[in-house]
Amino acid sequence: MAIITSINNVASASFNGNTIESNNVTTQLELDPTVTKSVDKSTAAIGEVLTYSIEIANISELAMSNVVFSDSVPVGSNYITNSFTVNGESVTPTVTGSTLSYNIQNIPASSTATVSFQAIVIGGEV
Repeated sequence: MAIITSINNVASASFNGNTIESNNVTTQLELDPTVTKSVDKSTAAIGEVLTYSIEIANISELAMSNVVFSDSVPVGSNYITNSFTVNGESVTPTVTGSTLSYNIQNIPASSTATVSFQAIVIGGEV
């Protein structure tokens, strides 16, 4: 099933047996992105490093600006400073407690931004 990214419309009028159509008008739809998260290991021991990858897909035909990314570092792990990247470029997120956040300035139409960071497994109690 295809996703509708715009709405098109044409009006018509009939006169003396002739049908006359208007120009086509288009409204582009602002669609929410899709977000998919993965981790490189399904099992890990204390001291191992986990790499999280998050894909934010812009499925619309309009660019998205100022997309605020947020993720919490899981309990039992610590964020590894300087491991945060957006589209392969090292950037510095805002760290508040165990939450990482970053403002992605632009995700072009029909494209994906990839956020990645690492955390070291420390264990502990729940």
